[in-house]
Amino acid sequence: MKRVGPLRAAGIGLVLAAVIVMAAAEAGAQSAAAVQSTIGILTDTSRSTADRTNAARDLAVLAQDSDAATQALIGVLGSDPDPAVRAAAARALGHQAFPSAAPIQAAVQALSSDTSAEVRLAAVQALNILAVDSASGTAALQTAAANDPDPGVRKAAQAVYARLTSGG
Repeated sequence: MKRVGPLRAAGIGLVLAAVIVMAAAEAGAQSAAAVQSTIGILTDTSRSTADRTNAARDLAVLAQDSDAATQALIGVLGSDPDPAVRAAAARALGHQAFPSAAPIQAAVQALSSDTSAEVRLAAVQALNILAVDSASGTAALQTAAANDPDPGVRKAAQAVYARLTSGG
């Protein structure tokens, strides 16, 4: 085996580092493009319910740290005409890696006022993750546990509220 001198080894190391950096930048650009494409599907009300709920699910995985994806999901949760798509958006928001106030408030709003029990249940599921340190989330769960018109939503809200307030 032929030995490589220290200068040549350093050159090879720099070339490999450059290739890795370029590959990472390309992957990031492709990921951003995929997120934008998926947001387009999610927000296109002419697309099928299945396409749009799949897009919400994909954003939960693809766009953990994407403000654009979070805002699109919040917008869909708040105003989409299709309850199944709103519910998928709520569940996707519940998968955010670092929950912030906006997704929590969107889930609280959906739990408090959406006409669809499916959406309110998805909001409970989202708050199960998002509301760990949220007084407004915990309060909304307590209210839903006592007052939601749907027994399934009440039961789920009771369970999440109990978990969050018991510390476990």
